[in-house]
Amino acid sequence: MPHRVPCLHAGLLSALLAISAAASTAAHAATPATPPPARKDCIGLVLGGGGARGAAHIGVLEVLEREHIPICVISGTSMGAIVGSLYAVGYTPEEMRKIMDGINWKDLFNDDPPRAELPMRRKNEDFRYLLNFEIGFRDGRIVMPAGLVQGQKLLMLLRRLLLPAWHVEDFNHLQIPFHAVAANLGNGQPVILDHGNLPLAVRASMSVPGAFAPTRYDGQLLVDGGILDNVPVDVARKMGATRLIVVNVGTPLADEDSMTNPLAVMNQMLGVATLESTERQLRSLGPNDLLITPRLNGISAADFGDAASAIRIGEQAAEAALPELKRFSENPAQWTAWRAAHRVQAFDPGLVAFVHVLDANPDDQRVIGKHLAADVGKPLDVPEVEQQVSNLYGSGDYALLGWRPAEQDGQRGIEIIPEDKPWGPLYGKFGFQLSDDFSGRANYVVSAEVTATGLNHSNARWTNGVWLGRTTGLYSRFYQPFGDFDHGYLQPDFVLRNDSVPIFSDNKEIAEYRFHRTHLGVEAGWSPVPQWNVAVRLAGGYDFASLVIGDPHIFPDQGSNWTSVRVSTTWDTLDNVNFPTHGARVHLDYEAYRNFLGGESHGGVARLTGDWAINWGYGPFKRYTVLLGLRASSSQGNSRFEQSLEPVDFLGGFLNLSGHAENSLIGDQSALARAVAYRRMGGSLREVFGVPLYLGASVEAGNVWNDRSDVGFNDLIYAGSVFGGVNTPLGPLFLGFGHASDHANAWYLTFGSLLRPRQ
Repeated sequence: MPHRVPCLHAGLLSALLAISAAASTAAHAATPATPPPARKDCIGLVLGGGGARGAAHIGVLEVLEREHIPICVISGTSMGAIVGSLYAVGYTPEEMRKIMDGINWKDLFNDDPPRAELPMRRKNEDFRYLLNFEIGFRDGRIVMPAGLVQGQKLLMLLRRLLLPAWHVEDFNHLQIPFHAVAANLGNGQPVILDHGNLPLAVRASMSVPGAFAPTRYDGQLLVDGGILDNVPVDVARKMGATRLIVVNVGTPLADEDSMTNPLAVMNQMLGVATLESTERQLRSLGPNDLLITPRLNGISAADFGDAASAIRIGEQAAEAALPELKRFSENPAQWTAWRAAHRVQAFDPGLVAFVHVLDANPDDQRVIGKHLAADVGKPLDVPEVEQQVSNLYGSGDYALLGWRPAEQDGQRGIEIIPEDKPWGPLYGKFGFQLSDDFSGRANYVVSAEVTATGLNHSNARWTNGVWLGRTTGLYSRFYQPFGDFDHGYLQPDFVLRNDSVPIFSDNKEIAEYRFHRTHLGVEAGWSPVPQWNVAVRLAGGYDFASLVIGDPHIFPDQGSNWTSVRVSTTWDTLDNVNFPTHGARVHLDYEAYRNFLGGESHGGVARLTGDWAINWGYGPFKRYTVLLGLRASSSQGNSRFEQSLEPVDFLGGFLNLSGHAENSLIGDQSALARAVAYRRMGGSLREVFGVPLYLGASVEAGNVWNDRSDVGFNDLIYAGSVFGGVNTPLGPLFLGFGHASDHANAWYLTFGSLLRPRQ
């Protein structure tokens, strides 16, 4: 019995299990179906591009099947290429509808794997509050990514869906001959994709400029074919079609009143270019051809979450054309024979005899080959291979990392195709933080970071960063992985940092220090799975506090040298740190300060930080989340120990005993418990490019103390807040009001995260 292609994960392709079950079980291997006898009358299907509007093609196909209309050849552009390729491979419209229902489009347009599967190194980067956009430095010039999305998950999805035709090099030999259309970015000419790597060809056809990065295919740099041939009537005719059914789902031009920003003008320019080529193609239609134009008013090219509506509108448009469509119908007997010959063939994975890493440097071949070596000699497990590829891609070292089945000398195997980032190997990122309590205390931090990668055979990386604003300084860290699977690492680091720290009494600022910190350390860590890390760090430094505002007799300048050994462990499965909906993050460490290597402090500090997100709601969409948090710190030591900033903890600020000013409560002992509830407002949870709005509230309890003997429940501060938040491209922005039981009140305008890790 052939092995079915199972689902990667329920959130992305839950419908594929049903589709696999519907696949034919008659063939033992993935061999081409026997084509039906040649027909004098060849009905060509032309599926135009239109982004999310292209889901209407599926509704049209449902009516074509119901009316027994056999398709002879298919040409498609962009979304039309996706639907056309699936139909050419043998999927029914019903199966395609299930695929659309099962796709998480928002996740599909995020190249990274789920955050829980990212390596701990990348998870920790979330707390440096840098924008998720890289600027590269290559050959002495600045290089930026050619698209917001590289298309990693999209290519993986297409690979999985089109596995039944993995061996077909000539697209004329698919169950229905199929050609896709792309545009050559180098010479501005249309490119007919009729052979080679079918998933990559379809991916190239929908490389929308600016949104998706161009695709390298047969030595050509290709973008979405819609800019030159959005409704490829001419392609279908060249394939031998004598009569055409053409489906146009292109976006009509906007009116002049909507031209209010540069993006709208750019979209209109692309629309003008697309419209000219479309009208030229449609003018070539004859009396024996049929044009179907679904009325997709209100559905834009980006409304992927509204695919079900587009399918329904496509079906309605085809039903409205039933009198003309019936001219294309076949008699029941011939239709039954045609339909039986056009089914998705069962995929027989076979044993994996080899793993080849193509077009890669020796270091990448070693690393990738090592991770997939265990697959050799076993039946091809598609979800397992995809998981391994996803984990490797999560390292952040590749623009794309694809895979495909291969055959060599009669044996089956796997080919891995890595594509390095063309804007590397030197990357820069920027970040911005802002907080304002509308009482004269406004702070900002601008940060920048540059990382050099691929520095040796183990792919070491060297990161250097700078802060400007409330916090100024610089840092440098060298990350050296080691071990068979790079689970271990060694990381020396250096930090020079200055922070402004206000001193409060009875909710009033009475002094302000400028803390100057110089640190040098080395950390050794081990992360056997992405969710867990354990580390040991030896560090030393000098802390000096200089008074900026206040009475120097009460608040003298002070400083100390220190040396410490810290042991820490982290468990992190949160889905994101901006507005988490599920997962947990727990960090526990103990740092011992000792009088060696010049250290003047003796003592220790234990810290615990934990956050747990719980999501619920009605039906398939869960809009409500509660984030439970716990934070505690306890230190003990001699009097010199109190002069260092390292052991003390800070409370105060938004969701951190709301009502109090940022970092206004300082002590050697601290505790904070909180519950933050928030609801995502408006729009569809499947919305891909929207900016979500959240409304929420919090309850908090905690305090700081100088001595352990002072810690108790009697003097806890109780606080709460109400807030609105927007998840902007620059990061989450909050506007809120907080009140504490000791009569502290504050308004907050802040960039940051709902998580508040110790900085």
